[in-house]
Amino acid sequence: MQSSGGTNVRVAVRCRPFTDNEKAKASTRVVKMSGEKIILHNPLPGTNTKEHNFTFDHSFFWETKTDQLYHDLAEPLLNKALDGFNATLFVYGQTGTGKTFSMVGSEEEPGIIPMLNENLFKRIDEAPPSKEFFVTVSYYEIYQEMIYDLLNPNGYELRVRQHPQLGIYVEGLAELVVQNAEDIARLFEQGNRVKKLASADKSPKASRSDSIFTINVEQRNKEKTNSGMRSKINLIDLSGLINALNAVISTLAVAKNRDGHIPYRDSKITRILQDSLGGSAHTAILITVSPADADYEDTLSSLQCGSKARNIENNFKRNDIENTKIIQDLREEIARLRVKLSRTGMTNGPSREDVTQMEELIKDLQTAKRLTWEERERLSENYDEERRISLANKGILDWVMDTMKRDNKEVQERMLALQKDKDQLTAEFKEKRKLVDELKDDLQAKITDYSKLAESGKSSEEENKAKVAVIHDLKEKLKSENDELKRIKHKLKEVQEKQKLEKEEAKNQSSFLKGNTELRHKLESEQRDKLEKENAQTLAEEVDRVKMEIEQEKAELQLKAAEGAQYTTDQAIKLEMDIVELKAERSVMSIKLSALENEKKRLKADLDDSYKRHKEEMEIQQLQHFQTFRNYREVFEDQKSAIEQRYRTLLEEAIQDAVFLSTRNQELLQENQSLQQEIAELKDQLSLGGASMEPAD
Repeated sequence: MQSSGGTNVRVAVRCRPFTDNEKAKASTRVVKMSGEKIILHNPLPGTNTKEHNFTFDHSFFWETKTDQLYHDLAEPLLNKALDGFNATLFVYGQTGTGKTFSMVGSEEEPGIIPMLNENLFKRIDEAPPSKEFFVTVSYYEIYQEMIYDLLNPNGYELRVRQHPQLGIYVEGLAELVVQNAEDIARLFEQGNRVKKLASADKSPKASRSDSIFTINVEQRNKEKTNSGMRSKINLIDLSGLINALNAVISTLAVAKNRDGHIPYRDSKITRILQDSLGGSAHTAILITVSPADADYEDTLSSLQCGSKARNIENNFKRNDIENTKIIQDLREEIARLRVKLSRTGMTNGPSREDVTQMEELIKDLQTAKRLTWEERERLSENYDEERRISLANKGILDWVMDTMKRDNKEVQERMLALQKDKDQLTAEFKEKRKLVDELKDDLQAKITDYSKLAESGKSSEEENKAKVAVIHDLKEKLKSENDELKRIKHKLKEVQEKQKLEKEEAKNQSSFLKGNTELRHKLESEQRDKLEKENAQTLAEEVDRVKMEIEQEKAELQLKAAEGAQYTTDQAIKLEMDIVELKAERSVMSIKLSALENEKKRLKADLDDSYKRHKEEMEIQQLQHFQTFRNYREVFEDQKSAIEQRYRTLLEEAIQDAVFLSTRNQELLQENQSLQQEIAELKDQLSLGGASMEPAD
C-alpha cells in the first residue's frame, strides 16, 4: 500500500419530514438547519440548556432530493475508489428516520446505492482502452451479532477475519462477478428480497439488522497484468443507534486515545468498520434525524455521535495489487515458523500459539492464491450455483430470481419491442383522432351553414350544389380518416393482445411463489389491481369509440335533414322502438354492473379471509420448521465442534510426531556416523595387524 496522507471523516445530516402520525399529534419541530449549522431546541422543561448547536460538512432538510446527497457524499467516494482507495459510506440514526430510504430509495427517487452502481460503470466505460476492470459484489447482514449471506442464504454463520492484503473481510462470503450496472442492480434487488423474507420470519419485536453491500473494484493495465490497484466500497445501512459503534467513535474522537485500546472487537459491525474509522479508508457518514420533539433525545444522541465522528482522522493508503510478493512473504513466514516449531519441539514440544499461527498463515496463503481474476471468476460461478441450490431448498428460488422471469432476456426483448410498437401506435391513434375530430367539427359547421342558407332561400341553386359537394367531399374524407383510425385501433388491440399473451407465457414459465405468504398475497393483489386498471382503460377506449360512432351517425342524420330527407310513419315508429329497447338494455347493463361489483366485493372478502387463515397455518408450520431446524443445527454444531477438536488434536500429534521423527533422524545420523568411524578404525587395526604377522614355517 502507498500512503497518501490523511484527513477527517466527513459527516452530513438529513432531516426527514413529519409523519402523518406526528402531524395528527401536532408535534413541534425542534431541528433547524442553516447551511452547515444545525440548531436542536430542547423541548424538555426545567433544563438549563435551551438549544444545542452543531456544525457538519453538509446538512439536508426534508425538501432535499437524494441525488443531491449522492453528489455531495457518494460521488467523491467513488472518485477515490477508482483511484485505488477504500471507501465507506454508512448511514446512522434512530429507527424510522429514513436510513433505508436514503440508501435504497424508491422507483420515483432512487437511493444512493442504485445511483452509485449506475455511475460506477459509466466511469468504467469512459476509462482508456488500455485499462481493464474486474468488479465483484457481496451483500450480507448482521443480526444479533451473527453474519448471514444475503446473496447465498445457506444459513451458515460467517466469521470476520483479517488478511495481510485484503484487510478485514468475511470468510466464506459469496463474491459474485458483475459485468455491468444491470448485474449489480439485479443482485442488490435479489439480496433485498432475501432480507425481506428473513425479516418476515423474525419476531415483530426483534431488533433490525445491519446491511452491508460491498463492491470490489480492481483495475490493471492490459500490458502489466501482475500489478494494478484494488479498492473496496462499503455501503452500509445500520439498524439504529448502536452503543458499540458510539463507544468506538467516542474513543477515536480524542487524539490521545488513538494509540490506546480501541474497542473494535466489541461487536461485528465495529470490526467491519475498523478500516473505515481510524483506518486507511475514505469515509463519509450520513446521520438521519427526526424533526419531532418526541424524538429529541435520540436526535441529540445521533448528532452528538456525528459531531464526534468529524474528529476522527484516517490515514489513507492506496491499495496496490502485489499478489506475487504477498504469496512469497507468506511462504517465507511459514518456512520460518516451521523451523521454529522443529527446534522448540525437540525440547519442550510445540506451543499452542505457534500451531494456531501456523494455521492462520496457511489460510492466508490459500486466500492469497485465490486472488487471481481467473480463480475468482471460477469461484463466482461456484457461488452462483450454490446460491441457486440454497434458494431452491428454501422454496424461494423463483421469487428471489423474479417470478415474472425479468431476467429472461428473450422475453424482455419481445416485451420491449411490443411496448415500443404500442407507444408508436398510441401516438398515431391520438394524432389521427385529433384529425378526425377536427374534420367532424368542420363538417358540422358546414352542415349548419348550409341549413341556414337553405332555410333563408337567399342562396342560388348553384351555390347550394357547390356547398353540398363540399359537404359530400368532406364526408368522404371523414369516412376515409375514420376507417384509418379504426385500422390503427385494430392494430393497437392486436399489440395489446400479444402483450397479454407474452405476460401469460412469462407467468407460465415460472412456478408460484413459495415460502412467504404475505409477500405472495401482496404480489397477487398488485397483479389484480393492475389487471383491473387495464380492463378499465380498455372499457374507456371502447366507450370513446362508441361515442365517436354515435357522433358520426348524428352528423349523417343532420346532413339528411338538411338535404330535406323525410321519414315515414313506420320508420319513425321503428326508431322509437329501437330507442326504447336501447334504454331497456342500458337499465339491464346497469343492474349487471352493480351485480358484478357486489360479486367482486364478495370475492375480495373471501380471498382476504382465505389469506388470513392460510397465513395463520403457515405461521404455525414455520414455527415447527424453525424448531426442527434449530434441533438439527444444535446437533450439527456439536458434531462440528467435535470434528474441530479432533482436527486440532490430530494436528498437534502430527506436529509432535514430525518433531520426534526429525529428532530421531538426527540421532540416527549421529549413530551412523559413529558406527562408520568405528568400522573405519577396525579396518585400520586389521590392516596393521595383518602386516606385522609373519607366515608360519
